[in-house]
Amino acid sequence: MSHHIIDLFNITKSYGDTEVIKDLTLYIRKNEFITLLGPSGCGKTTTLRIISGFEKPDSGRVLFDGVDITDLPPHKRKVNTVFQKYSLFPHMNIYENIAFGLRIKKLPEEEIREKVRNVLELVELSGFQRRMPDSLSGGQQQRIAIARAIVNEPEVLLLDEPLGALDLKLRKEMQVELKALQQKTGITFIYVTHDQEEALTMSDTIVVMNNGVIQQIGVPTDIYNEPTNAFVAQFIGDSNLLSGVMIKDCLCEFSGKQFKCVDTGFDKEEDVDIVIRPEDIKIVAPDDGMLRGKVISALFKGVHYEMIVEASDGFKWKVHSTQITPPDTEVGMNIEPFDIQIMKIPFNTLTGWIMRDNKVDIGNTVLDYSLSSGNRAATEFEYEETVDVYVLPQDIEVIQKPKPQTNGKGKISVQVNEAEVDLPNVFDGEVETFKYKGDDFEIQVKCGDISLLVHTYTKVSIGEKIKLRIPADKIKIKKREEISEFVEEN
Repeated sequence: MSHHIIDLFNITKSYGDTEVIKDLTLYIRKNEFITLLGPSGCGKTTTLRIISGFEKPDSGRVLFDGVDITDLPPHKRKVNTVFQKYSLFPHMNIYENIAFGLRIKKLPEEEIREKVRNVLELVELSGFQRRMPDSLSGGQQQRIAIARAIVNEPEVLLLDEPLGALDLKLRKEMQVELKALQQKTGITFIYVTHDQEEALTMSDTIVVMNNGVIQQIGVPTDIYNEPTNAFVAQFIGDSNLLSGVMIKDCLCEFSGKQFKCVDTGFDKEEDVDIVIRPEDIKIVAPDDGMLRGKVISALFKGVHYEMIVEASDGFKWKVHSTQITPPDTEVGMNIEPFDIQIMKIPFNTLTGWIMRDNKVDIGNTVLDYSLSSGNRAATEFEYEETVDVYVLPQDIEVIQKPKPQTNGKGKISVQVNEAEVDLPNVFDGEVETFKYKGDDFEIQVKCGDISLLVHTYTKVSIGEKIKLRIPADKIKIKKREEISEFVEEN
């Protein structure tokens, strides 16, 4: 087994009332190029800053080579950081920029010259010693920033979106150069990006994050070909995401038809997410296809054509092929069993605080929860103890606010279903996103300072005000130390 150089145990970090990292546990191997990948606000940069010492976790531990460094200041850690902004000293030439850290260490001048010369050769900028930073291109400045970091011979190099300011062509070139540099030096690289192509191109290991939680860890091929949930599938590459049912092992149903697949281990008739990559769909004659539809658009994407095929149920399939099928053409679509990815539907994970009488406060409302779901009674927790609250998207009920109606005399009235409003666990929200998944709709609903993923048969529109209800027996409450066990189980 490879040696762990960094271990993060149960890291939690909040800013105000917002928890940006939730009980994160992760190890990083020596000489590894590992990438923290995810959208803005997912917690990846905060994780990097905790490793570097610029942020301290609210709870949890950081180990370096088995030694606890949680309380160690940044300048005493064997890590260096490269930021998106190069932060070169504009009044110093390249030699002095690179030598700056070595001078602080009070190394002999002859040793400094040798180290600067070697590192400039490593980043392929020999002869640039006397140049000033403003005379260099963006890519050259970034290489100098990296040279300044690695000349101090850190055991770990942290890179926070270092290529974000470069143009596309230069960014692609630097991806190859960075990977080669990591292999030459043997330094452990921890790289932060929201660019999936960067992660797939350079990484030995990718850690996909969302909302402060690790969604999947794996090598690039596994992350792309075997996503563990719908978020990973959508974030990494193009995909067709549908709602489906796992009828039994190796047999699923979506788009109103049954399909053979290769997945096992699901409950019978379990609701699941189905992911099919565009390149795995084969266009055939209409009568020869498992599914039928009409091509409504076809675009040339450089190495393939991207076609949108609208099926009879209204779902728009994205298909990639090296041969174009013109718009308005009726087609069939075939999918091989091993190209159908079956995934469990991920829980909404919320931070909650235990109240009395089997209630949990999730920030903008207090929910009743049921002991019949295997939950502990409130008396078994400490009052206001922090817990994690899990709710499946398909278990959240949508109650639409009634639309105003006229009574024929120009007066507007609103009919309200008092029975629905008086139900427990009902609260207000606003629809942020709306997506059709072939059988139902997937919506993101903003409820105060939290967002909930909801699967519903009710058609709503973005910006619409709705009410949500979470039945008490659909809420799972877990103590923080039980989280890893619960996630593995589900």
